[in-house]
Amino acid sequence: MIRPGPRRGYAGGTVQGTTFSSRGGPSPMRFVVLALIAVAVLVGGGLLWFFLGRGSAGCTEAYCETSVTTIDIPADFELHSKLFERNPDADPLPDGFDLQITIPLEIPTTDDRGLSFYGYNADSQIWEPVASALLDEPGTSATGIFADPPRFLGVFRRLNEGRQVVAYIAPGESLHATAALLATVVHTLDFTPAFDGSLTGQPSPRPPTTAVHYPVISASAEIDGSVPNVDNILSTGADRTNHVRQILQRVAAHRLSGVDIAYLDLRSVHRTSFTLFISELAEGLHSQGKTLTLTLPAPLKALDRIDEGAYDWAALGQSADLIKIAPVRDQSTYRLHMPEVLEHITEAVDPGKVILTITPYASEKSGDGLRSLTLTEAMTVASKLAIRSESVTAGSDIQVVAVNIDRDEGLSGLRWQPETATVAFTYKLNGGRTVWIENMFSAGFKLEFVSVFNLGGLAVEDSSDDIFIGNIWAAVEPFVASGQPVLRQPSHSHLLPQWEVTAGALVGGDRGLVTWQTPLEAGSYTVTLTLSDGVERFESRIVLALQPIEVVEEEPAEETN
Repeated sequence: MIRPGPRRGYAGGTVQGTTFSSRGGPSPMRFVVLALIAVAVLVGGGLLWFFLGRGSAGCTEAYCETSVTTIDIPADFELHSKLFERNPDADPLPDGFDLQITIPLEIPTTDDRGLSFYGYNADSQIWEPVASALLDEPGTSATGIFADPPRFLGVFRRLNEGRQVVAYIAPGESLHATAALLATVVHTLDFTPAFDGSLTGQPSPRPPTTAVHYPVISASAEIDGSVPNVDNILSTGADRTNHVRQILQRVAAHRLSGVDIAYLDLRSVHRTSFTLFISELAEGLHSQGKTLTLTLPAPLKALDRIDEGAYDWAALGQSADLIKIAPVRDQSTYRLHMPEVLEHITEAVDPGKVILTITPYASEKSGDGLRSLTLTEAMTVASKLAIRSESVTAGSDIQVVAVNIDRDEGLSGLRWQPETATVAFTYKLNGGRTVWIENMFSAGFKLEFVSVFNLGGLAVEDSSDDIFIGNIWAAVEPFVASGQPVLRQPSHSHLLPQWEVTAGALVGGDRGLVTWQTPLEAGSYTVTLTLSDGVERFESRIVLALQPIEVVEEEPAEETN
């Protein structure tokens, strides 16, 4: 079943051709005549139309069942249809039209999770998602809309016990190798809303992965001016509708499969307007066979209720295809409040639409608020070294201290916190600070919530191959394979400071302070501290120039008569 979709950019409304069907539908001649009428309306009486030419073995459709047998089906995918190949005798798609294709399913289903049209990319030799699969009511056929129809086409389901795996990535960054294999959705952080409702930015190329690609339109307190821009957009119905139109135009111009709206830090006064904006945008995208996903901040746990603020989860859940819960930075209340928050969310929204986002970034809490750190930045703070000795001379005892994990100074040291299920440490700076480190251990305990609440999957805030952030994919991979989180904590001994020196002897050190019994010979020596978060090892060094031992010359005794 094939038809030309609506002409993009036509200001006078949408006029569509009639779908041809061999089961009780109009005859081929009827299809051609009605299609000619539709096109004539669109182009002012011109006869711009395409003819479904006859292909091999009597096939006259734009796609025919392929005879190629050398293309492998990717692992962890289930083929729900036969494989089809573009008919070389079919006329090219007219400018301004999309191609709508409906094909029968060999494996009928009413569950559209992980189900998409995939096209084979001969250059990369991988199957790539090219359109959302819209199921008919009995689940016996799937429909997709294509701006650039691929040569080979099929309907696949991604087999994933952990359900959706959503990967966020900044423009120009490369996907982590495991993310490229496991991700079902990739979000590139490409756009921000402008004051007039237009979009700033350009879509990134789709990363080399089988995941579907939906660019993100972002606004938050961390992006200068973006939240005031959204305030203006949501202030009136006209501005709101204009913003929807601007997004739909960008989606059409760039031939995107969908978008993600990540408007964080909005004022609660915009709750109704934001809900109407999402409803209008969803209607526009869904009418084109496109997908709308949302990234929302988690509701807050108040004394006697769950406060959603500007975000009406029940209404938004009706409009969006997926909703990702943005990372919660404050680990001091995460495990205490998240069960109640998730219970509230899953009562309002289909749990299969809800995605829990985990992060590879550490968080630091102080009197100034919360901030994110890379793993390397956090461990650099933990391993800061200093000398606690008045002199640095050969043949003496010198105290070298890791000042931010020195337990003799009342600090916690680097340790596993059972109450937060993270590796953490406290240190003294401007009133005191706590750092929580995210790694494969903490990620496993967060993924437990996905299983307990039967959520639709997980997202990773930064899925790049940046070596300076934590590798939480080591927890994601077994979870995807089994559907169950790996709940382990690091060995206590792995979190203890390890010390080395190029000469002399070291005494103590487990509590963060080590005594160096220096050699008798002057010169430069290196003291090395090795710290681990239970996964990675980090070294901090201090080079000390030992001064020679001072020789006190005795004064000659006075002669006495």
